[in-house]
Amino acid sequence: MQSQTAQKYSKLISLAVFMLLFSELSFAQLSVYPSSLGFRYHYGFIIQHKQDMDQLVTGHIPAYELYYRYNFSGLKEWEKFFNYPHAGAAFQILDFNNSKLGSAWSLIPYMSFPLRKSRIAELHLRSGFGLAYNTNIFDLDNNRKNGVIGTHINAAFQFLLQAHWRIIPQAELLTAISFTHYSNGAFKDPNAGINIAGANVGLNINLGRPVKVNHNSFPIVDKSWRYLVTLAGFAKEIKPVNGPKYAAVSLSGNALKRFSPKSSWGGAFDIMYDASLTERARIAMQDLRTPLRSGLALCYELHVGKISIPIQQGVYYLNPIKADGILYQRLGVRYHVNRKWQAQCLLKTHMASADYIELGFGYFIK
Repeated sequence: MQSQTAQKYSKLISLAVFMLLFSELSFAQLSVYPSSLGFRYHYGFIIQHKQDMDQLVTGHIPAYELYYRYNFSGLKEWEKFFNYPHAGAAFQILDFNNSKLGSAWSLIPYMSFPLRKSRIAELHLRSGFGLAYNTNIFDLDNNRKNGVIGTHINAAFQFLLQAHWRIIPQAELLTAISFTHYSNGAFKDPNAGINIAGANVGLNINLGRPVKVNHNSFPIVDKSWRYLVTLAGFAKEIKPVNGPKYAAVSLSGNALKRFSPKSSWGGAFDIMYDASLTERARIAMQDLRTPLRSGLALCYELHVGKISIPIQQGVYYLNPIKADGILYQRLGVRYHVNRKWQAQCLLKTHMASADYIELGFGYFIK
């Protein structure tokens, strides 16, 4: 009985210590180190999102990471709005522990946003998007069992929920849980992708001399409506493997309103041309009047300086291929060249299935 009571008190004390460490959203931070170098060791496993992936999961997955990061000090207004985040680039080597999958070599630029800060610890959400080279891919003659990756060059997405524990002013212990995804955005089949969950630990070394944090106020953000027209697309493949490439293009009209320094909300009207719909209709012995789709989407956009991250949920109202369902999504990155023009790289999906990459540009009418 006493041991059970002691265990309960131990859990409560541990919870209280954790809440104390992260109780301050932002304390009066006076200075930051301008940059850092670090090393991280990952250890995880492949998430089996397909029934036939048992043969690809033969053990736990180690990964090694070297990174360089820049620590923002509030020189621009968005840096202050996000509580002085970090930006960096991570080079990772990951071993899938399976001869059919081989290994992946990745270069992932990232942003790390503070969620909680105290004087001895910080909790961050790190998100990154880059490129990976996968050594072993599907081959009809030599590697048929790799039914998840069809190209050597793939996109790499990574998300980490990580804690920074200050050992001394110049060094931090890092602990985190992570999610990593590799795929080619349906450019070449097969493209089921690889999803990896894991835990990791690392060491961060701060470089240079601390610089003063800028706590000055900035002008109020313009919260008027803005109207954006985008044209984007790429090529895609459909089953069977080693088939032809099909053109896929989207024309979108977006109405976006800035509701805060960080966020915009709005809607979009989409017209989508997909040449593969004609072939899919032929295979299904279905009449197809036009390889066009159209829909309406609810839009959210996160603004980080000249970069924004759009997240969209759409509903088809014209959809000749019913097998994909009535819902579609978009997620990606936009770079605002100036007030009128932006470049974008988005991924259009049907739930967890990639449809095609939307690589293109946009123009703000207002």
